[in-house]
Amino acid sequence: MSNLFSFFCGSKPQTIEGESDPPFRHYIPPHPEPNPVGSSSPWPDPIPGHNSGLIEPVDQPRSLRSMNRTRPNVRWIIGLDFGTTFSGFAYAQASGPEEISVYFDWPSRQGEKVYCKTLSGLYYIQAENGEWECVSWGHNARSDYLDSQRRNRPNGVYLSKFKLLLSRDVNDPALAASVPPPLTVHSVIVDYLRRIGEYALQVVKTHDGNELFCRDSVQWCVTVPSIWDENAKQKMKECMVDAELVSAEAGGKEAVQVEFEPEAASFHCHQMLRQSHANVILEPMDKMLVVDAGGGTVDIVVQRLLSRSFERFKVEEVTPSTGSFCGGTYVDESFMRFLSGKIECLDEFLENDVPSYRTRLLKEWGEVKCSFGHDMGSRSQTMEIDLHSRLRDKWKEHETRQGYPARESYSEIELTEKDLKSIFDPVVDEILEMIAAQLRLVSDVKVMFVVGGFAASPYLMSRIRERYGNAVQYIVCPQNPGSAVCQGAVSLSRNPDTVFSRVLRKTYGTSVTLPFRDGVDPIEYLRVGTGGVRWCRYRFDKFATKGETVEVNQCVQKAYVPHSPGQTRILFDLYSSAEENPRYTQGANVTREGGFHIDLPASYNREQATFTFSVFFGRISIELHAKARMGRGSAGREARTMSLPVSYYR
Repeated sequence: MSNLFSFFCGSKPQTIEGESDPPFRHYIPPHPEPNPVGSSSPWPDPIPGHNSGLIEPVDQPRSLRSMNRTRPNVRWIIGLDFGTTFSGFAYAQASGPEEISVYFDWPSRQGEKVYCKTLSGLYYIQAENGEWECVSWGHNARSDYLDSQRRNRPNGVYLSKFKLLLSRDVNDPALAASVPPPLTVHSVIVDYLRRIGEYALQVVKTHDGNELFCRDSVQWCVTVPSIWDENAKQKMKECMVDAELVSAEAGGKEAVQVEFEPEAASFHCHQMLRQSHANVILEPMDKMLVVDAGGGTVDIVVQRLLSRSFERFKVEEVTPSTGSFCGGTYVDESFMRFLSGKIECLDEFLENDVPSYRTRLLKEWGEVKCSFGHDMGSRSQTMEIDLHSRLRDKWKEHETRQGYPARESYSEIELTEKDLKSIFDPVVDEILEMIAAQLRLVSDVKVMFVVGGFAASPYLMSRIRERYGNAVQYIVCPQNPGSAVCQGAVSLSRNPDTVFSRVLRKTYGTSVTLPFRDGVDPIEYLRVGTGGVRWCRYRFDKFATKGETVEVNQCVQKAYVPHSPGQTRILFDLYSSAEENPRYTQGANVTREGGFHIDLPASYNREQATFTFSVFFGRISIELHAKARMGRGSAGREARTMSLPVSYYR
């Protein structure tokens, strides 16, 4: 059975009883003539605090085709789009009719408008012992929080946008500080996934019937931004398991499928063309640009169509996917900055007087945001937002003290069309430039699909059509762009071979020890070994290069033998870099993506054993298969091959 190389999937390996970290001399390969710099024969560098895991390569990289991995006994597929501001799900039978159901009937106490998603929000109250209890989620969480503040019950907290904190690329101290201890980002996301996941299971159960339904017969397919690193993707899987949506019997975190949001949207849009856009005809080799504009992130991918038939729909990635943290949430932040500029005492009011008013303001602003852009140019769009009575009084008092002329009214804030453009444009301009950057890399893009919750903004779509209407033949936005990702996730799960290849966004490799070069390598990386041989630590041994096109079933394979007699495990760290040819695994341009260790078979013969790593870089998550070949197959005896268990550490 293959072992998936999914980083960050467990705790660091504990020291084996009777072993300890060896002295440095054990890290020096006992070769009288060391391999030259740049050879494919690396010696991994010691990992502080871990047992020795030295390995020597004995053959060159090559590619192979992997086995199809499908979970048996799956009856239902749930595509879960866990978003920054809104989340939703779609579901379908694993086999049978193509029909996919999208859920719309979300619980709400405030009569929210019908939409395919609910708020990604949680409401907690604090008990006397200091523990936080999650009492509601989604639309009800925001309603309960605002109601508690009106009733002067300040022991509650409303949390939102916590998905962003899964990515280590997000540097938002205020957002991180909004999670009150002992709650953590992990526990909050687990709480949310548990509630929306259980709700989705109950919906599916009503279709299957109480007697037939089994939780382990559900295949979860969770979507993530294409710009997420391995750390965030694996944390997402862990959260699904800790939310008790996936059992160990069903395969644990390896049973959680992860799909890239823009790829899921692309598949859904392809299906949609057949139903409602008969005039848009795509042929093999046509290029499609997909813009997934969500609440917290915007992802862009360019694909080439390889096969247009629905039964054999297949695409390949043309350029590395790109993205940024610049979705609809950042328009909200732009609005708050604008408002603070208009009402100088607003920040103080939100800090000291009525902190919950920020949530109410953003709710009212959301209605304005969704409608801005209709009928632009035909009339002046001026909108108003009513202000809290206490804020009106504070604003008037503040401006009187400052000697400002009295206003006609302090009870509302007027937003002119010019104001609204100034709020939207910083984010919209960034999205337009991201699209432009992709179009500079490819030519003859036939269709642009724009999906995601922010795609429902008339202003965003008008700006996209205005700028790219002549550059792209078709610009298509689905009728319900917010549901495109979760529907596409279900479709991808039913058609796992849709994506043929991807373009690597990073260079990947491991840390090795190679001969030291005077005048080139930093002196602090120097280690002197037996016989005075000089070695350079932290050298980057490259496995795959940024910009390479890698097939989904193509791997880099290297075989190793244990370095030391009696060695019981092999350790391996993976590093990534935005550079094509990094020299070292240290520095700001390199990130450690994770690590794993392989426990070697008991009583193996070091002279007759070979251990092979097959690393797949073209898949959603980087995967690894580890095998041992015991014996040399001589004297009429066949070599025995066995899969090895892999454990992961951070």
